[in-house]
Amino acid sequence: MIGKRLFFGIGLTPEQTAHIQHWLDTSVIATKASTLPRNWHLTLAFLAQADASAEEKVIEFAHSLAQPSFQLRFDSTGYWSHNGLFYLRPDHINDALCGIAEPLRNCGEALGLYRNPYPFSPHITLFRGLKAEPSVCAPIVPFTLDVTEFHLYHSHRLEDGLHYTPIYSFALSA
Repeated sequence: MIGKRLFFGIGLTPEQTAHIQHWLDTSVIATKASTLPRNWHLTLAFLAQADASAEEKVIEFAHSLAQPSFQLRFDSTGYWSHNGLFYLRPDHINDALCGIAEPLRNCGEALGLYRNPYPFSPHITLFRGLKAEPSVCAPIVPFTLDVTEFHLYHSHRLEDGLHYTPIYSFALSA
């Protein structure tokens, strides 16, 4: 199938990205470099390869979602040893977040794009492919993400590496 590698996600502000980067530089010791800060986000629904028709359908569906804006507070980390992912996680999963993620995941499945074998587990991936959990010398100073919109991202490679480029944005109701 010719198409784009797509996913829905929530982006970070430049200030939040700088905050995370400073914490990684001063308080986290890992055996390899972090994922690219320009790509940090919270994935709502991975869609995999989507042709133009499927892309149009997921965009239409995402526009139909009516969810309020909300906040996520990030204050802790996690590590999945099966894939070597080290990540930041929110202090709780609220109904508004699930009210966006679950319908988007279901839409992708209904269109035959991707069926995620794992339950929704919101996180911001900081490292991938680590054989051991990084050493954290000091916890991250908590920060709050004001979620007023989400995006459809295109995952693609350019000369300088992987890019997650937002190609459509969807506002949440106030």
